[in-house]
Amino acid sequence: MRILHLCDQNWVGMANAFVEAHRRHGHEARLVTLCECVNEFEEDICLHLPMLRGTSGHMALKGVMNRIHGHRPKRVRPPGEGPPIWRPRSRLEAALFRFREEVLWGPRIRRAIARHRLDTFDIYHLESGVGFYRDARFLREMKRRGKRIVSYYLGTDLRDRGVFPSIREISDLNLTCEWDHLEIDPTLEYFFIPFDASRHEFREPRVDKLRIVHAPRNRAVKGTELLLAAVERARRSVDFSLDLIEGLTHGEALRRKRAGNLLVDQVGDHGATGYGMNSLEAMAMGIPCLTSMTPSLAEFLEPHPFLLETPETLEDRLVALARDPGSLAERARAGREWVERVHAADRIVERIYATYRRLGWMDEAGNAVPPPANRTAEIEHGPRAGEEA
Repeated sequence: MRILHLCDQNWVGMANAFVEAHRRHGHEARLVTLCECVNEFEEDICLHLPMLRGTSGHMALKGVMNRIHGHRPKRVRPPGEGPPIWRPRSRLEAALFRFREEVLWGPRIRRAIARHRLDTFDIYHLESGVGFYRDARFLREMKRRGKRIVSYYLGTDLRDRGVFPSIREISDLNLTCEWDHLEIDPTLEYFFIPFDASRHEFREPRVDKLRIVHAPRNRAVKGTELLLAAVERARRSVDFSLDLIEGLTHGEALRRKRAGNLLVDQVGDHGATGYGMNSLEAMAMGIPCLTSMTPSLAEFLEPHPFLLETPETLEDRLVALARDPGSLAERARAGREWVERVHAADRIVERIYATYRRLGWMDEAGNAVPPPANRTAEIEHGPRAGEEA
C-alpha cells in the first residue's frame, strides 16, 4: 500500500513513528508537513507554507483577529450528538483564510502534489483532521478516485478547534490517541500512541538526589504553576532540583531531560490526557513519570508504571521522593517495559491494518483493495476555502 501522512506541523514526532512502522511492514509511506516546526523533528516533505501557527506572522495576525472578535472561539457545538465544529467567526476571517489558501498556499501545494505525486496514494492519514485546504478540495478529488481518508485526532485541536466539517463528511475512518476525545466524540476509535523505544537508550537513573524535569508546551494545560507552587513548599523541608524545559528543539530538550530521574508531565486536569510523547520518551530513557489523569483512564491503563498525584497530594509525594530517590529505580525499569509492550509502533499499526482489513481496504497480503466503482462516482465539490470549515 501507499500511505500518505499529512499534518500541519510535526509537533511531537508521532507521524514519524507511523511512517517508519509502515515502511518496516513493507508499505510505501511519506510524511507531508505544511510548515516546519520549532521543535525540529525530522521532516520528509515540508511545504514551508507561511502564516501557520507558531510562526511570528501568524501569531501577530491571530492576536489581531482575536481582539476583533472579542476572543470568541472558532468552534461551535452542533445540535444533538457530535464534536464541536470549526467555523470562521466573520466574513473577514473567512476571506483571510481564503486568501491564505488561494494566493499564498495554492501554487506551492500544487507544485508539491505534482513533484512528489501526492495524488497517487491509497490512504490519506490526516493528523488532527487537517488537509491542504479547509474546503477539502484535494481530498474530495482523491476520494472520487477511490482513495481512503483517515482522520487521526491528537493534542488540543479537537478540544480547542473542533473538526473541519468539509473533511469530516468525507472521512472514512476517525481515530484518536487521546482518551478524553472519546467523550467529545464517541464515534472515534481509540489507539495507543505509536512509539519506537529503541531510539532512546535506557539508563538506570541516578538516585543520589531527586532531579525533576518538566517540559510543558503549554503551561496552562500542564498545570506548571501548580507544580512550581508545590516545589516551593516542598523545598522548605527537603532538597531537590527542578529543570523547567521550554522553547527548545527536540534534541536539546531530550539532552536536558536525560539528566533527570523524575518527569512531572501534568498536574491537575486541565484538558490534557495525562501523558503523551513527552512521558513516553522519558520512560523509554529510564525516567519515571509522575502525572495526573482521570480515574477512567487510570483504570483502563492498569497495570501501569505512572506515579499518579493530584495538586493536593503532590507536595507530600515530592517530599517522600526527595527523602528516598532510590525508590525510583524499580519504577524506571517498569516504565521502559510498559512503553515497549503497550506503545510499540509496529503493534499499533498492525492493529490499524486489522481495521483496514475489516473495512475491506487491505487484503491479507497487505495490498490495497479498491472500493466498488459506485462508491467513488458521486462526491460533489465543496464550497470555496474559508466559506465553510
